[in-house]
Amino acid sequence: MFRQAKFKVMALSRASKLDHFYSLCKGGRILDAGVSGKARVPGENIFLSSFRFPGNSYVGLGVEDLTELSCVHPDKHFVTYDGRIFPFGDNEFDWVFSNAVIEHVGGLAEQVFFLNEMLRVAKNVFFTTPNKYFPVESHTNALFLHWLPGNIFYDWCSKNRPYWNRSNLQLLGYQDLDNVIKASNVADYKIFSNRLLGWPMTFTVVCK
Repeated sequence: MFRQAKFKVMALSRASKLDHFYSLCKGGRILDAGVSGKARVPGENIFLSSFRFPGNSYVGLGVEDLTELSCVHPDKHFVTYDGRIFPFGDNEFDWVFSNAVIEHVGGLAEQVFFLNEMLRVAKNVFFTTPNKYFPVESHTNALFLHWLPGNIFYDWCSKNRPYWNRSNLQLLGYQDLDNVIKASNVADYKIFSNRLLGWPMTFTVVCK
């Protein structure tokens, strides 16, 4: 029941974020930064699977092999890169959309770099990330452990969720997120709290 409830809440949250994005973006060339190569896994690549504009306006960027995505979505373009410099020119896109990716790129320096690359290649950036201080950690389903200091959460992950570690999961609270943004090249931004029962579950950032 917990699993079903979680997926339902996540689906509603994702739908709300998509509606928010489309209320701002009315078209143009759009980069989806951080797509997964898992073409047929439910819940993966929500932006791609629900894209509302012509396929030739979409570009998906990821660090995995995206061949399967290209086969499933032949009208769209996909690029695999090394996780560092985006292989695009300055202001090549009208928008970048990135859903729950920035917490996976590394620590503060890597997060700032990732944000700066999104800002470099597009005129507008829309990205989301889970709230570190929501009681349930969405990747591992841990309760409250991610609030504890030191290595307690990561020690638990090593035994119970061994895929996750400091290199691929750095959660952000509101202040952490604000620190990343202020250390970047953002000229103008706004952070939106997406709430569940009044508690911020995820954050959305819209910036230029």
